[in-house]
Amino acid sequence: MISIFTGVAGLQTYQRAVDVIANNIANVNTIGFKSARVSFAESLCQTLRAGSESGINPMQIGLGVGIGSIENLVTQGNLESTGRPTDVAILGDGYFVLSDGQRISFTRNGVFQLDGKNRLVAASNGMQVLGWLADPTTRAIDTTTNIDPSAEIIVPIGTRLAARQTSSATYQGNLDAAQDPAVPVDTSFTIYDSLGAAHQITLTFTKSAVNPNEWSWAVTSPDGTSADTGVITFTSNGECQTNSIGFTLALTTPGGATAAIPITADLTTVTQLVGTTSAQAVSQDGLPVGSLQSFSIDEMGVVMGIYSNGMSERLAQIALAGFTNPAGLTKLGGGLYEPSPNSGTPNIKPANVGSNGTLAAGFLEMSNVDLAQEFANLIVTQRAFQANSRVVTTADEMLQDVLTLKR
Repeated sequence: MISIFTGVAGLQTYQRAVDVIANNIANVNTIGFKSARVSFAESLCQTLRAGSESGINPMQIGLGVGIGSIENLVTQGNLESTGRPTDVAILGDGYFVLSDGQRISFTRNGVFQLDGKNRLVAASNGMQVLGWLADPTTRAIDTTTNIDPSAEIIVPIGTRLAARQTSSATYQGNLDAAQDPAVPVDTSFTIYDSLGAAHQITLTFTKSAVNPNEWSWAVTSPDGTSADTGVITFTSNGECQTNSIGFTLALTTPGGATAAIPITADLTTVTQLVGTTSAQAVSQDGLPVGSLQSFSIDEMGVVMGIYSNGMSERLAQIALAGFTNPAGLTKLGGGLYEPSPNSGTPNIKPANVGSNGTLAAGFLEMSNVDLAQEFANLIVTQRAFQANSRVVTTADEMLQDVLTLKR
């Protein structure tokens, strides 16, 4: 009775299908989980008679069903907002690259955190997130270099950033066209030397008593001297014709810093109109010493360090891996994958290159399990299992009838 074995093959096959569906349902809330789908295929066929050229078709009996494939569905899952800057979701087909120091694995689970060594790691297993570090001098990130298990991303919270000497300043506002030439206009602002020490500087404007569209300027400071002076001119419409002025402050007591501080002041938007004098320095590019307080991750995976002095700079960039056939990856458990011969080799690039997609910090990708579809599949599979069990029962009854023929 071949039908008994055919029914048993069906029972075994649909039991496997229920196992897959149960795993999908169990992981409906697992971050980055990709559901699986079972497809069935006829196992074997017994040929009773071959076909012939005289119009006779082959006569065959199927010998049961088996699992044709269990494939991963790599469709995009919905995003959930978490508000945590270390939570990162991928919008695309890429995978995060993780390392335990010896081998590389891949994941869609973007729940990251900093460990005790300020390394960006996966919160679930402590594996390091791999990427490219910025050059410590230029802050450029070379994403053409190869990724190996030691290419970990480090965010050195609490470390100090070198100060930056002031080299330019920007002025905005108005110089009163009715200003008394005997009354100079003082504008003060703070600059920084090469060690980050602050110095007060005063730029004094004096209206010409001869030319109503001309002002002279001079620089003073309690911490140094400047011999530079000059003249700025305005049009009859009050527009400044002197785009910028330059001067050098010579520190009296540098204290180890560079003694001479050359500065260029941009006056492009300064006007001379009748009204209140409001000209002042609105910005300068110098910075005191600051420490790294926090960081952010942009859509390209660039990790930006934010310092206490208002400075921000690139620290690293997260790597993503793309595969020719992502459904061919081998699951390792814990949301991890490794390449298989059918997935293709990983193509490790930055975000937004190829089909890797972009990143969304403060979000997590949820499971792509469709719960309603899974329950529908469960019902259909259960009925198929019952039908195959009925085949076994019926074949058994027929066999029993054969055994009782002699009675």
